[in-house]
Amino acid sequence: MQPLEKLFQIYRSSAGSGKTRTLAKEYLKLALRFRSDYFKHILAVTFTNKSTQEMKDRIMQYLDDFASGKHNELAQELQTELGLDTPTFQNYSRDVQAEILHHYHQFSISTIDAFFQKVIRSFTREAGILGDYQLEVENDDVMEQVISNLIAELGSDEQLTHWVVELALQNLENDRSWDMRNSLASFANEIFREEFRTVDETNTRVLQKNFFPDALKALQEKKYGFVSFIRKSIRKTLDDIHSAGFSTEDFKYSGGIHNFFEKFVDLNSVKDFNEKEKGSRPDNEYQSSKNWPSKDHPRAKEMMKFAEGKWIAQLNEVLEFRKKNFQIALSAELALDNSMLLDCSRIFPEN
Repeated sequence: MQPLEKLFQIYRSSAGSGKTRTLAKEYLKLALRFRSDYFKHILAVTFTNKSTQEMKDRIMQYLDDFASGKHNELAQELQTELGLDTPTFQNYSRDVQAEILHHYHQFSISTIDAFFQKVIRSFTREAGILGDYQLEVENDDVMEQVISNLIAELGSDEQLTHWVVELALQNLENDRSWDMRNSLASFANEIFREEFRTVDETNTRVLQKNFFPDALKALQEKKYGFVSFIRKSIRKTLDDIHSAGFSTEDFKYSGGIHNFFEKFVDLNSVKDFNEKEKGSRPDNEYQSSKNWPSKDHPRAKEMMKFAEGKWIAQLNEVLEFRKKNFQIALSAELALDNSMLLDCSRIFPEN
């Protein structure tokens, strides 16, 4: 039996640089170096279930390639490092593959959480714990302490202070409490989700210097572009109506279409112009000029002429714009509601 060259090794790499291949190679080097069932004594831990399964799949695929004699660069590397000729390496691979498949429950690649669950379960009897126990992680207590520590640093860290102040102002602008503790706690819970921990190559761009400023700018353009267009279009129509000498009481349905325009002329939020406000009248009744003037109005024909000439067309321009852009603009607005939480880059100094 050959001694291990090193007892402790550290590999540093970024996403997409081949960490799984490197770790799989180290696992296989141990498994193939000793007897075929030595894998039972190898422990590998990962952060997520996804990476656990990926590692297992990768190792089994390598072993299948080695055992069947398929060309594989990793096979050549392992043969050289283990000092094995091709037939022997192939036989060793076949033996290890068979052992793992027959004793798959001992193929110990798991998440850190699962590993500690297993350790604790092994000592339940000695600890006097019943077999139906549940392990709970007090994330809320930890998060409360972390947020308290962050608040304690305000004033000493200029960038952190600026970020928290902006978050408090944003809460006030959105009719929420200025105290951002609840907002921070709610958002911070995302880091305990497995989806958050899984970072693949396609997501590494969020770490780039200008990603957050550029993303926030794009979101603001979508939201405020929508709001601005609606306000300007409705303001233009209302100005035309008022210039013609008409007011709320001149319209059918107790103000009808005039009330519709008045409601949204000072629109500030995309969500306030939602599909429920659409109703049936703007798309149906108000498409006919006869439904604009109130009953027996002395200037009914004049109003109908204006409606047919441009007001209905202006109404449809607003309705069509909303139909095409509402969902995207609303998504941008919702993202902006948490933009100060998402723009964590403001905390850190530029490189």
